[in-house]
Amino acid sequence: MYELLNAYLGNGLRVILHKIADARTISCGLWVRQGSSYETDGDNGLSHLAEHLLLNPETANNREYTDLIGKAVSCGVIYNAATTKEYTCFHFTGMANALDVCLSSLACIAMGNRDFPVERFENEKKVVLQEATGYYSSFQQIKERTSQAIWGNTGTGRIIMGDIRSISNATPGQIEEILGKAYHPSNAIVVVIGNIDYTETLKMIENKFHGWRHKRDANGEEVVESEPGIYVNHGSGASTVFSVGFRAPAYSERNRPAVEMMARILGQSGLQSRMTKEIRMRRGLAYTLGSFSSFYKNRGTLGFMVVCENEKAVDAASVLMDVLNEAKTKGFTEEEIEREKNTMETALLLSVDNITEHLRHIGKCSIMGHSFYIEQELSAVRDICREDVARMADELLRDSNMGLAVIGQCNTDKLFEVVDLG
Repeated sequence: MYELLNAYLGNGLRVILHKIADARTISCGLWVRQGSSYETDGDNGLSHLAEHLLLNPETANNREYTDLIGKAVSCGVIYNAATTKEYTCFHFTGMANALDVCLSSLACIAMGNRDFPVERFENEKKVVLQEATGYYSSFQQIKERTSQAIWGNTGTGRIIMGDIRSISNATPGQIEEILGKAYHPSNAIVVVIGNIDYTETLKMIENKFHGWRHKRDANGEEVVESEPGIYVNHGSGASTVFSVGFRAPAYSERNRPAVEMMARILGQSGLQSRMTKEIRMRRGLAYTLGSFSSFYKNRGTLGFMVVCENEKAVDAASVLMDVLNEAKTKGFTEEEIEREKNTMETALLLSVDNITEHLRHIGKCSIMGHSFYIEQELSAVRDICREDVARMADELLRDSNMGLAVIGQCNTDKLFEVVDLG
């Protein structure tokens, strides 16, 4: 039996508790609906900067929080944070007796860490700028550029890492504005999993978060471009990375597992994937390649990426389009479907066994309005049939639904010619 307890505090904060009877550790986290999709051109990247400022005890200028983090680390607690397009999360994992200090730390992040001395603020900006510079100097950005190509430089297409100029010019007042707009109880979720007592844990959360003031959610619906497009950065060096992307369903949509399976068959199944067999093993055009899928509250992104030498990019793109066209016209085999069912089930069960990963699954789904139940997820995977995956390929792999992202010094004119779905 997989059991989740959902509750709301009087101030509007949603609480999700999941008891795992044999767990030897606990994990807890805070999710806030604030990410790059809610940003503008003027503050792109500041959600990520705010995450850094709130998590770091050296910048928060909160003695209580500094002491709590010191105590947590001494107890063996592992903590981290992340910013995405739709949310920012902070999570702590440790032994069961560390729950109180972990929840107290999250409460400080939620409503106490608001004073950032100028010198420390500027130092953290430098850290974030170094992270952004490294990101934009690497091929890691191709997934984000794919979303940008198919959704536009707004909403889901806006880059999480942000605009370097916006980060450089960021002021404490801008961060204060973001925190005032988004960091309030009705816009957040607290999740705790482990061998916990529901009543005691809920009372503990209420004691620590009851003073968080209620405020109406200010984040509205995202705006995206009406049609997919193209992103090109000619860059430098001997290698090119390109990605053919498609608009995909939202996380909670029924067809999402079938889209995930299609992505796996075409590009994620190691040496068994179609892309690997055709592009790498049979032709030697690339070593690094594969598919990826990202699902959000209202939409998703499906992409197929190749990293290769500049002069091989056109040939690699031609083979990739052949792979996609074959999937669209001929579908998939029963052997592929069964193999990926088993692989997806294994991945789901492994994520549940990892308490921090499991916490992140529950929090991510909940902040997007979808409750995560492992039995439900496993059932959805087992119910996928070959016809479901073929239908998704036919519906999604279309010119009108396709965008392209390219970084490198390849022949882009010829690349554009071959990226065509017949």
